[in-house]
Amino acid sequence: MRMLFDADLSVERLIPALSIESGTRITPEDTLVIFDEVQEVPRAMTSLKMFNEAAPEYDVLATGSALGIAMHPGFSFPVGKVSRLKLYPMSFVEFLYACKQYALAEMLESKDSPLINVMHDRVMTWMRYFMYTGGMPEIVEAFASTLPNPDFTAVRKLQNSLVSDYRDDFSKHVDMRDSPAVTTLRLNQVWDSIPSQLAKENKKFVYGVV
Repeated sequence: MRMLFDADLSVERLIPALSIESGTRITPEDTLVIFDEVQEVPRAMTSLKMFNEAAPEYDVLATGSALGIAMHPGFSFPVGKVSRLKLYPMSFVEFLYACKQYALAEMLESKDSPLINVMHDRVMTWMRYFMYTGGMPEIVEAFASTLPNPDFTAVRKLQNSLVSDYRDDFSKHVDMRDSPAVTTLRLNQVWDSIPSQLAKENKKFVYGVV
Protein backbone atom coordinates (compact mmCIF):
# COMPACT_ATOMS: atom_id res chain seq x y z
CA MET A 1 0.00 0.00 0.00
CA ARG A 2 2.94 2.36 0.56
CA MET A 3 3.63 2.42 -3.19
CA LEU A 4 0.05 3.53 -3.84
CA PHE A 5 0.70 6.82 -2.04
CA ASP A 6 4.12 7.39 -3.61
CA ALA A 7 2.51 8.77 -6.78
CA ASP A 8 -0.46 11.01 -7.53
CA LEU A 9 -2.73 11.54 -4.51
CA SER A 10 -5.86 12.41 -6.47
CA VAL A 11 -9.04 10.87 -5.08
CA GLU A 12 -9.99 9.65 -8.57
CA ARG A 13 -6.89 7.45 -8.50
CA LEU A 14 -6.94 6.43 -4.83
CA ILE A 15 -10.55 5.27 -4.53
CA PRO A 16 -10.39 2.56 -7.25
CA ALA A 17 -7.04 1.36 -5.92
CA LEU A 18 -8.33 1.17 -2.35
CA SER A 19 -11.42 -0.68 -3.57
CA ILE A 20 -9.24 -3.28 -5.28
CA GLU A 21 -6.94 -3.64 -2.28
CA SER A 22 -9.78 -4.02 0.22
CA GLY A 23 -12.05 -6.07 -2.00
CA THR A 24 -14.87 -3.66 -1.14
CA ARG A 25 -16.74 -1.27 -3.39
CA ILE A 26 -16.22 2.22 -1.94
CA THR A 27 -19.22 4.44 -2.50
CA PRO A 28 -19.74 8.07 -1.38
CA GLU A 29 -21.62 8.65 1.90
CA ASP A 30 -21.94 4.89 2.37
CA THR A 31 -18.43 3.53 3.01
CA LEU A 32 -16.02 4.43 5.80
CA VAL A 33 -12.40 4.39 4.59
CA ILE A 34 -9.94 3.69 7.43
CA PHE A 35 -6.20 4.36 7.20
CA ASP A 36 -4.82 2.38 10.14
CA GLU A 37 -1.39 3.26 11.59
CA VAL A 38 -1.24 6.20 9.19
CA GLN A 39 2.14 7.34 10.57
CA GLU A 40 3.74 4.42 8.74
CA VAL A 41 2.84 6.00 5.39
CA PRO A 42 3.11 9.80 5.82
CA ARG A 43 1.77 10.56 2.34
CA ALA A 44 -1.44 8.76 3.26
CA MET A 45 -1.81 11.43 5.93
CA THR A 46 -1.16 14.12 3.32
CA SER A 47 -3.91 12.62 1.14
CA LEU A 48 -6.50 13.57 3.77
CA LYS A 49 -6.33 17.11 2.41
CA MET A 50 -7.30 15.84 -1.04
CA PHE A 51 -10.29 13.97 0.35
CA ASN A 52 -11.40 17.03 2.31
CA GLU A 53 -11.11 19.49 -0.57
CA ALA A 54 -11.91 17.44 -3.66
CA ALA A 55 -14.16 14.66 -2.35
CA PRO A 56 -15.83 15.55 0.98
CA GLU A 57 -18.55 13.02 0.18
CA TYR A 58 -16.14 10.25 1.23
CA ASP A 59 -15.81 9.52 4.95
CA VAL A 60 -12.17 8.90 5.88
CA LEU A 61 -10.82 7.99 9.30
CA ALA A 62 -7.10 7.78 10.07
CA THR A 63 -5.69 6.16 13.20
CA GLY A 64 -2.14 6.36 14.45
CA SER A 65 0.37 7.33 17.07
CA ALA A 66 0.48 11.08 17.77
CA LEU A 67 4.23 10.84 18.34
CA GLY A 68 4.75 8.91 15.11
CA ILE A 69 2.76 11.49 13.16
CA ALA A 70 4.75 14.35 14.67
CA MET A 71 8.11 12.78 13.80
CA HIS A 72 7.88 12.74 10.02
CA PRO A 73 9.76 15.82 8.78
CA GLY A 74 9.37 16.68 5.12
CA PHE A 75 5.72 15.65 4.91
CA SER A 76 2.95 18.21 5.18
CA PHE A 77 0.13 17.80 7.66
CA PRO A 78 -3.35 18.70 6.33
CA VAL A 79 -3.78 21.71 8.64
CA GLY A 80 -7.43 22.64 9.13
CA LYS A 81 -8.62 19.62 7.15
CA VAL A 82 -8.71 17.05 9.95
CA SER A 83 -10.97 16.75 12.99
CA ARG A 84 -8.97 15.21 15.83
CA LEU A 85 -10.29 12.72 18.36
CA LYS A 86 -8.02 11.49 21.14
CA LEU A 87 -8.79 8.00 22.41
CA TYR A 88 -8.23 7.00 26.02
CA PRO A 89 -8.38 3.66 27.84
CA MET A 90 -11.82 2.64 29.09
CA SER A 91 -13.24 4.36 32.15
CA PHE A 92 -14.63 2.34 35.05
CA VAL A 93 -18.20 2.74 33.77
CA GLU A 94 -17.18 1.69 30.23
CA PHE A 95 -15.42 -1.30 31.78
CA LEU A 96 -18.67 -2.29 33.52
CA TYR A 97 -20.59 -2.06 30.26
CA ALA A 98 -17.98 -4.22 28.52
CA CYS A 99 -18.41 -6.81 31.28
CA LYS A 100 -22.22 -6.65 30.85
CA GLN A 101 -22.72 -5.14 34.29
CA TYR A 102 -25.34 -2.83 32.84
CA ALA A 103 -27.37 -2.20 35.99
CA LEU A 104 -24.25 -1.38 38.00
CA ALA A 105 -22.99 1.01 35.33
CA GLU A 106 -26.36 2.73 35.05
CA MET A 107 -26.54 3.08 38.83
CA LEU A 108 -23.17 4.89 38.89
CA GLU A 109 -24.21 7.12 35.99
CA SER A 110 -27.40 8.04 37.87
CA LYS A 111 -25.27 9.30 40.81
CA ASP A 112 -27.86 7.94 43.23
CA SER A 113 -25.66 8.23 46.32
CA PRO A 114 -27.95 6.32 48.78
CA LEU A 115 -28.22 3.35 46.38
CA ILE A 116 -24.50 3.45 45.60
CA ASN A 117 -23.78 3.30 49.35
CA VAL A 118 -26.00 0.24 49.67
CA MET A 119 -24.13 -1.42 46.79
CA HIS A 120 -20.72 -0.31 48.08
CA ASP A 121 -19.21 -3.80 48.43
CA ARG A 122 -20.29 -4.84 44.93
CA VAL A 123 -18.96 -1.60 43.43
CA MET A 124 -15.62 -2.10 45.19
CA THR A 125 -15.36 -5.69 43.95
CA TRP A 126 -15.70 -4.51 40.37
CA MET A 127 -13.40 -1.57 41.03
CA ARG A 128 -10.70 -4.05 42.07
CA TYR A 129 -11.30 -6.01 38.87
CA PHE A 130 -10.94 -2.78 36.90
CA MET A 131 -7.74 -1.74 38.69
CA TYR A 132 -6.20 -5.16 38.00
CA THR A 133 -7.33 -5.32 34.39
CA GLY A 134 -6.93 -1.69 33.29
CA GLY A 135 -8.79 -0.14 30.41
CA MET A 136 -7.05 -1.38 27.28
CA PRO A 137 -9.79 -2.85 25.02
CA GLU A 138 -8.14 -6.17 24.12
CA ILE A 139 -7.34 -6.92 27.75
CA VAL A 140 -10.83 -5.96 28.92
CA GLU A 141 -12.30 -8.19 26.22
CA ALA A 142 -10.15 -11.11 27.39
CA PHE A 143 -11.22 -10.53 30.99
CA ALA A 144 -14.92 -10.22 30.11
CA SER A 145 -14.84 -13.37 27.99
CA THR A 146 -13.85 -15.48 31.02
CA LEU A 147 -16.61 -14.24 33.34
CA PRO A 148 -18.11 -15.31 35.70
CA ASN A 149 -14.80 -17.05 36.53
CA PRO A 150 -12.22 -14.41 35.56
CA ASP A 151 -8.90 -15.73 34.27
CA PHE A 152 -6.42 -13.34 35.87
CA THR A 153 -3.47 -15.30 34.50
CA ALA A 154 -4.59 -14.68 30.91
CA VAL A 155 -5.10 -11.00 31.71
CA ARG A 156 -1.60 -10.64 33.15
CA LYS A 157 -0.09 -12.45 30.16
CA LEU A 158 -1.72 -9.97 27.77
CA GLN A 159 -0.64 -7.02 29.91
CA ASN A 160 2.98 -8.18 29.93
CA SER A 161 2.86 -8.66 26.17
CA LEU A 162 1.50 -5.14 25.68
CA VAL A 163 4.22 -3.63 27.87
CA SER A 164 6.86 -5.51 25.87
CA ASP A 165 5.34 -4.28 22.60
CA TYR A 166 5.53 -0.66 23.78
CA ARG A 167 9.15 -1.16 24.80
CA ASP A 168 10.06 -2.67 21.41
CA ASP A 169 8.29 0.21 19.65
CA PHE A 170 10.55 2.90 21.11
CA SER A 171 13.43 2.28 18.72
CA LYS A 172 11.48 3.41 15.64
CA HIS A 173 11.24 6.93 17.10
CA VAL A 174 15.00 7.23 17.58
CA ASP A 175 17.05 9.47 15.29
CA MET A 176 19.40 7.02 13.59
CA ARG A 177 22.03 9.77 13.23
CA ASP A 178 22.37 10.19 16.99
CA SER A 179 23.73 7.02 18.68
CA PRO A 180 20.52 5.00 18.24
CA ALA A 181 21.65 2.13 20.49
CA VAL A 182 22.44 4.48 23.39
CA THR A 183 19.22 6.47 22.94
CA THR A 184 17.12 3.31 22.82
CA LEU A 185 18.83 2.09 26.00
CA ARG A 186 18.03 5.39 27.73
CA LEU A 187 14.38 5.19 26.64
CA ASN A 188 14.11 1.66 28.00
CA GLN A 189 15.68 2.74 31.30
CA VAL A 190 13.12 5.53 31.66
CA TRP A 191 10.28 3.12 30.82
CA ASP A 192 11.52 0.53 33.34
CA SER A 193 11.84 3.19 36.04
CA ILE A 194 8.25 4.44 35.81
CA PRO A 195 6.53 1.81 38.03
CA SER A 196 8.99 2.06 40.93
CA GLN A 197 9.09 5.87 40.85
CA LEU A 198 5.32 6.33 40.65
CA ALA A 199 4.82 3.78 43.45
CA LYS A 200 6.48 6.19 45.88
CA GLU A 201 4.48 8.55 48.08
CA ASN A 202 5.96 11.44 46.10
CA LYS A 203 4.65 10.79 42.56
CA LYS A 204 7.20 13.10 40.95
CA PHE A 205 9.27 11.41 38.23
CA VAL A 206 13.00 12.23 38.60
CA TYR A 207 15.20 11.63 35.56
CA GLY A 208 18.29 11.72 37.76
CA VAL A 209 17.17 8.50 39.41
CA VAL A 210 17.34 6.78 36.04
